[in-house]
Amino acid sequence: MLMTEDFRRIAYNHNSGWSQSFFTDVVVIDGPHRTIYLSGIGAEDTTAENPEDMRVLAIGDFAEQTRIAYARIKSLLETHGASLADIVRMKTYVLDAENVYLYHQVQREALEGLAPPPHTFLQVAGLASPDMLVEVEVTAVVPLSS
Repeated sequence: MLMTEDFRRIAYNHNSGWSQSFFTDVVVIDGPHRTIYLSGIGAEDTTAENPEDMRVLAIGDFAEQTRIAYARIKSLLETHGASLADIVRMKTYVLDAENVYLYHQVQREALEGLAPPPHTFLQVAGLASPDMLVEVEVTAVVPLSS
């Protein structure tokens, strides 16, 4: 945790353990407002204890992996006092850009009528696991509670 008089940075890891030696799931910055940064969220099994045991859910199903990612994003934001309405930036990584329309269809369902935030959609050569088809990074901002 990094802390000054008007700034506090806290790192969190919500997976059971498999990713803790690789990256932090969430970083929260408290200052004049709370900024929440989510790492690339995909359809990985969050209950795995070790990296070797991590598996991807919904193998081969792009839409379902995207639904799982958005459900995890919603849950992580709620854990840190935010909602999907507080997202100010998204970046999505996919293996196949042909899925762009399917992705945005699933995103619209997940956002439940909210306007989509600023968003970058990138095709990449590979993700964290060969079975992952999509990862979504999110930044959200909320006012601090009084």
